[in-house]
Amino acid sequence: MLKPLKIHSKHYLPQVILDKENAIFSIKGKSIPEDSNEFYSRVMSWLKDYFDDPNDETIFTFELEYYNSASAREIANLIKFLQDKYDEGHKIRVKWFFIEEDEVMKENGEDFSILFSLPIEIQPKN
Repeated sequence: MLKPLKIHSKHYLPQVILDKENAIFSIKGKSIPEDSNEFYSRVMSWLKDYFDDPNDETIFTFELEYYNSASAREIANLIKFLQDKYDEGHKIRVKWFFIEEDEVMKENGEDFSILFSLPIEIQPKN
């Protein structure tokens, strides 16, 4: 059984919960790690293992308040990976939440929905 990956939110790190058994796949908060590549490589490694035997459906949730340009590249790579798995026939949806007043984060989600063909739902956060 694949162990969950849980990274607690810190001032500069987002909360990450990747939990196959409970069907929770989320990144939440601020993403400004010193080394974005190193931070997100743990996420990618877990997802690669997960897709050896995934759930019937994967709903990946982003609820980011802010991320720097290095994190933006890593988030795009992560969505590209999900796109590849979607293209292989896996049932995947992305939910992109933003604070209602945050036009930048809303536009970032819209940009990803244009760049990628997997379903990306852009929703204001309650």
